[in-house]
Amino acid sequence: MGSTKAPGPDGFPALFFQILNNDQDFGHLNSTDIVLISKIQNHNNLANFRPISLCTVLYKIVTKTIANRFQWVIGNRIDVAQSAFVPGRLISNNVLLAYEMLHTFRKKRTGMKGFMAVKLDMSKAYDMVEWVFLNEVMLKMGFAKKWVELILRCITTTSYTVNINGKRG
Repeated sequence: MGSTKAPGPDGFPALFFQILNNDQDFGHLNSTDIVLISKIQNHNNLANFRPISLCTVLYKIVTKTIANRFQWVIGNRIDVAQSAFVPGRLISNNVLLAYEMLHTFRKKRTGMKGFMAVKLDMSKAYDMVEWVFLNEVMLKMGFAKKWVELILRCITTTSYTVNINGKRG
């Protein structure tokens, strides 16, 4: 069946299922437009704009389907200390835990040989992950090779175009 033929009663074209089965390259569907949205009325400063990513609908459906399937196994693969981006867990729990640890360090100064606290800047940690490393970690965690390949195809084939004043550039 042609990948872009008219969809059936379910509303999905064959391309959707071909992508999920790793039968179809979807790099052309993974193009994202970046649009700047004004936060305030002052348009003179670039800092007053917020970037919004506009992905294709089919790409959103594919990635949402992958994420929903991922939820079935995430509880067995993610450590209990991981709280960000896991449903039912709050990153604020880790912030409170860090605060309590520092408070304990300050209060108990005797007998604390060899203890220290280290603050790390993790703001861009995801941007620093090598795709090969991510591939190896997911395989080591027991994810099927086909599944890992599908996830990596989603994140490594993205292309961006900045849209300014309605013009792609």
